[in-house]
Amino acid sequence: MTTLIGRNSSGKSNALDGLEVLSRLASGADLVDALDSRRGDEGPLRGGMAGCPPHGTDRFQLGCTVFAPDRLGKGYSLIYLDVTIQVRPEPEIISETLVGISGKRRSTRNPLSQIAHDLLSTSGAHPGSGTIDATWYNGRRGRDPRASFRSTRLLTSQLPLRLAGETEAEQRVATAAEDVLETLRGVFHLDPVPHLMRQYVPSRDTRLRRTAENLPAVIGHLKEYDPQRFQQLVTRVQSLVEHEVTGIEIIRSPLNDVMLALREDGATTPAREMSDGLLRFTAIATSLLRQGQDLDLGGRGSEDDSRSPTLVIEELENGLHPSQATQILDLVKQATQEDASRVIFTTHSPALLSALGAEDHKDVVVCSRDRETGLSHLRKLPEMDGYPSLMAQGDLGMIATSGLLEQAPAPARDFTEFDRLMGIG
Repeated sequence: MTTLIGRNSSGKSNALDGLEVLSRLASGADLVDALDSRRGDEGPLRGGMAGCPPHGTDRFQLGCTVFAPDRLGKGYSLIYLDVTIQVRPEPEIISETLVGISGKRRSTRNPLSQIAHDLLSTSGAHPGSGTIDATWYNGRRGRDPRASFRSTRLLTSQLPLRLAGETEAEQRVATAAEDVLETLRGVFHLDPVPHLMRQYVPSRDTRLRRTAENLPAVIGHLKEYDPQRFQQLVTRVQSLVEHEVTGIEIIRSPLNDVMLALREDGATTPAREMSDGLLRFTAIATSLLRQGQDLDLGGRGSEDDSRSPTLVIEELENGLHPSQATQILDLVKQATQEDASRVIFTTHSPALLSALGAEDHKDVVVCSRDRETGLSHLRKLPEMDGYPSLMAQGDLGMIATSGLLEQAPAPARDFTEFDRLMGIG
């Protein structure tokens, strides 16, 4: 569970957009499709391709670190991906590196490269040609292969098909590339749109879409094949509303399309009459109770992917009363503690932040923006200057509301002269 907090325009959404772009590229998408695509549920990136580079430049950088604990001692347990993308005059990758940290040392005079291996590195861009040269590690000293790759797609996504696997080193490189790609493909940005959830949908559309427009079919499938978690969903919805709810119904049309409904006060209330907040909560609760299973990843992942998904939710508390913050947080913790999924969410809710325990603070990331440079800085809460004194003033919700997180810590007072006069030190 990772919580991103900070004022508006501090960089929270930009960080999530960066993760979204990496996820699209990991699926093999072309740069134009990844940044400007208007197909499917994803749509174009916020700001589109032109909005990606910092103002006054024509390129931007993205990167991530993937931790693969099951590779400890037998492969690359840490893999670093860094890519530089140029958007003008034509969108293309002008630099990309993939570096792996291995427990197996190799013979080299450079101590830094004994366990840090350059798995993939570009060496020659050909602007406008659509190609870029790159080499990859094969374990043969001075004989790393070199070839041309398409510069309009992530090179790491092209790498597995280029590797013959003739050496153990190449096999490990292929595994590292797949670990990165599989992890990124599992990113799912859940953005429920209530008005889309009020209509009939085909009953067989059971893989949850990012807009949750097919929620009735997903819940119908949950009710039939996982009654225990369906009952948990009913209980969560019952505790959310003030009036009596006795169950969740699935209304079927003559064509076997389905619509969501609540059984309450002796009557049935269809989704068309349900509140936005309740529909959004139901969609988030369903995805969390299912622990990220049966998501419509848009071709990025498949049912046999071994890695758990990463759910990304902006403004987790949106549409909920502050008194219900603890309930949605409990659902997130349940999903992540069972090691079935990862959840990244942003929030502006003081009530939700106050519900975070001290043990949760290590995974709270504070986003702030430098007024002089315009750059955003993301720092873990416990690593901020003055963290102990901040927390001594109240809970996190109160600290965030008061604006203390954005204030620079007071400089330490200098008692040197006083100590000298008193003969101390």
